Amino acid sequence: MRNLFSGGLKDNKHLSFGFLTGILRVAKESIFSGLNNLKINSVLDMKYSEYFGFTPEEVREIANHYGALDRYEEICTWYDGYRFGNSEIFNPWSVISYFSNQCQPRPFWQATGSNEIIGEILTQADEEITEQLRKLLQGESILIYVDTDVIYPQIKSNPSSIYSFLLVAGYLKVMETQFADSGDFLCEVALPNRKITIVYNKEILQKLDRYIPQSTVISIQKALYTQDLKKLQLLLQTLLQQSVSVYDTYGENFYHGLVLGLCAMMDNRYWIHSNGESGEGRYDIQLMPRLKRDPGILIELKASRKALKGELKALAEKALNQVDEKKYDTEMKKQGVTSVFKYGVAFSGKNVEVAMNSFSTDHS
Repeated sequence: MRNLFSGGLKDNKHLSFGFLTGILRVAKESIFSGLNNLKINSVLDMKYSEYFGFTPEEVREIANHYGALDRYEEICTWYDGYRFGNSEIFNPWSVISYFSNQCQPRPFWQATGSNEIIGEILTQADEEITEQLRKLLQGESILIYVDTDVIYPQIKSNPSSIYSFLLVAGYLKVMETQFADSGDFLCEVALPNRKITIVYNKEILQKLDRYIPQSTVISIQKALYTQDLKKLQLLLQTLLQQSVSVYDTYGENFYHGLVLGLCAMMDNRYWIHSNGESGEGRYDIQLMPRLKRDPGILIELKASRKALKGELKALAEKALNQVDEKKYDTEMKKQGVTSVFKYGVAFSGKNVEVAMNSFSTDHS
């Protein structure tokens, strides 16, 4: 590659200007390489920022050309949200594909490349990184350090560089930026649009939950939604016994992440929140329905190191009672949710007990 770049760009007497584009900078650029002294412009730089996609004005012009100006807000929801420097940018491939598809929105970008590097990094992701990535899926923003000079070998040796990679790869947008003393950028980032939320769910979240069979995830979600307590407990028990190491099951945080991951796949029907305030305390997991006709779901978790079966059942009942005592359903009632399924789930090692009740104001 060095000889190619050197012969094609640096030593090519027939070339007056060369342009390279990608998501990672050229590695080991120095006076000893075959290609050096490059001028780098990243997603955080101002220069040329408006040329790496469509601007809002250009998208309106395209929409007007196709007689679809009334679809502009839909295009924004699916394909807007990127910021290069100070420029608001739309993904050009997705916008073009949208009009080619008779203005039917789809996550077109998903099929245009491979995310094997992300998968490699996530196999080494610790609990903190996993939790941060889940927060992004729930529509929250996180504060991160961004190194725009990150190169591939550094990504594999430092899993925390996943944020820098996700930013330059188009999975994140920058909301606010500050220049840090270390030379890196301190950025508040979030998911840019609905398209990326779908891609993120399929390409990233499923890699985080790689040890959970997809069929099991769907069955557990169905049992939650239909209040099939017996099946829900059996599925959770089987999952713990077949897919989880005994060394993982230490403390409530592990179980919290596990159940949150199982619920996160329901984000097409629910806004999913973790450790939020409602009533007189903080619930563990809340599934707020996007449509009022769907039931809300509250899940309170407890964990014990060495609880017997009878003790574990009592612990599940304690978790369930806490939902009522602390009035965790207050927020849902304020939002007009008429039916709430409440679950208390207790874990001890690879054992689980589930208790539940429900609340409904719909007497029709």
